[in-house]
Amino acid sequence: MNMKTYLTGLSLVAAVALSCCGQKAASEESNKSALTEEVTFNPKGYTSGTIVQSKAQGDCEWAIQLENGDFVETMDMDKTFLESGKKVWLKYTPQRRMQRCTKASPVAVSEMVIRD
Repeated sequence: MNMKTYLTGLSLVAAVALSCCGQKAASEESNKSALTEEVTFNPKGYTSGTIVQSKAQGDCEWAIQLENGDFVETMDMDKTFLESGKKVWLKYTPQRRMQRCTKASPVAVSEMVIRD
């Protein structure tokens, strides 16, 4: 009787261990499919702008022209956005530092996304 209880317990432990492995593979597959789904962008809270490059004396080399016609400049624009005419969505905060160029106001960009 003792041997029968031992074998029953051992088989239950083996069954539980094997069933856990199958669930892990299924959850990994569902995570992969979630990562490959297309993410939709919600522009709420973003401002529309266009990256512009200028070679004029006293002007910022790179600035962002907002949809209302104003220009803003940031000191740390990501290199992936440095293309004149590129359309972007951005979130920014005005800065109280001295302007580096005459036409653009200094801002800190918190988020920037390429527009389609």
